[in-house]
Amino acid sequence: MNRSFILGSAFALALAAQAAAGAQTYPSPPPSIKIPAKATPAPPKDTAITRVGISGVWEIQIQRASGVTYTHFKIDQKDNVLTGQYLDQDGKKYPLFGSVDGKNVRVVVSLPNGATLTFNGTHEAFTDMIGMLALSNESVPFTAAYRPKYNWMDNLSPSTGGMGQP
Repeated sequence: MNRSFILGSAFALALAAQAAAGAQTYPSPPPSIKIPAKATPAPPKDTAITRVGISGVWEIQIQRASGVTYTHFKIDQKDNVLTGQYLDQDGKKYPLFGSVDGKNVRVVVSLPNGATLTFNGTHEAFTDMIGMLALSNESVPFTAAYRPKYNWMDNLSPSTGGMGQP
C-alpha cells in the first residue's frame, strides 16, 4: 500500500477517536441539598456622621443547623456602653444594650416575652465580628459585618481616591 495513504488513514482514525471521546456525556453530580433561606431584610439607615468604635449598622448571620438567618444591629457606642436596636428577619425592632472591652463585645437583645438574645464575641478592626449567640435552649455561632451605608453611591466621594470615610 501507499505510505501516504496509510498515514492519512491513521490520522483520520485518530481524529475520529478524538471526536468520539469529546462527544461522550458524563453524568452530572447530584444536586446539593438546599435549605430555603429567608431574604435578608433591608437594614436600618445609618445616619451617623462620625463613627465611634463599633457604632453603625451591622449585618448578622446566625448559623443554625437548619440554615442561616440574617438580621441586623444598629449600634450606638458611647465610651464602652452599647445601645441601639436589633432588627429580626421579620423586620421587627427590639432594644439592645451591651458593652465593649477591647476586642470583646457583648450585646443583649430584650424580647417582649422577657427572653433575651445574648451575643458574645470579638470584633476585628471595627468591621467584623464573630462569636456565639446564647438562646434559651442552645448556643449557635454568628458572624457580623459592618455595613457603612446600604446605598453604594453614598460611599463615593469627590476627593482623591473616590471613596468616602465610613
